[in-house]
Amino acid sequence: MRIQESRVRVVSIFPSPSEEDALRLVKQALANREPAKVAELFHLGSADPAAVIDFFSAAETRDGPIERYNWLSSIDVNDLLVEGVLVVFKGKEKPKERLAFLTPDRQGNWKVDFDAFARTVSPAWDYLLGKRADGERADHGLVRVIAAEDHYFNGPFRDDAEWACYALVSHDIDEMLRGYCRVGSPEQLEMAKLFSNEERMRRVTLEIRKVEDAEARQFEITRILAIDWVLPQSDGENS
Repeated sequence: MRIQESRVRVVSIFPSPSEEDALRLVKQALANREPAKVAELFHLGSADPAAVIDFFSAAETRDGPIERYNWLSSIDVNDLLVEGVLVVFKGKEKPKERLAFLTPDRQGNWKVDFDAFARTVSPAWDYLLGKRADGERADHGLVRVIAAEDHYFNGPFRDDAEWACYALVSHDIDEMLRGYCRVGSPEQLEMAKLFSNEERMRRVTLEIRKVEDAEARQFEITRILAIDWVLPQSDGENS
């Protein structure tokens, strides 16, 4: 559901790109293999130009060739100006989709948010799920997932009067995770807002942590970083 323009766009001096311009910007960004041009085309977030080039160099092997681009127009969230383009890849067994979110920098140049497109998690999923051959695992992390209200309570999260439960899914793993917030906490109240208009599923960027004696796929949600997958630019980002 689009945030009303009176709340977001009226404060911006940057006009939205047209459908033609949005598609051109996304196609140009995804086709680029020159490290020197990466910062002109992407908000880098947690990545560096080399990581962006590596990601797109392996894109066809991982996701298959691109079959089409669908313009989504304005999907403003988090008090940010956001234009969306759905990129559909052929995939190996079925089509795969990624979202190219365009946001303006401080000079008004619209760029693709790389972390949102790549669905970046930190650390990688194999660390968070304890699937590394060396046995190393992470106790906390940042994840980009699709959340839905759920009702699965056991172990340290057995008390449904104390915990609110959410199913967390990602296109990049087969498992469905569960995230929990303490009832009445700022995190639970923020998560509840996601579903206040009868939405069944929402994209969200979260900080999560492992809890002692929890199942491998159970995490406590410790912070809601953003509705959707685009994080606000840091104060030092001018590119």
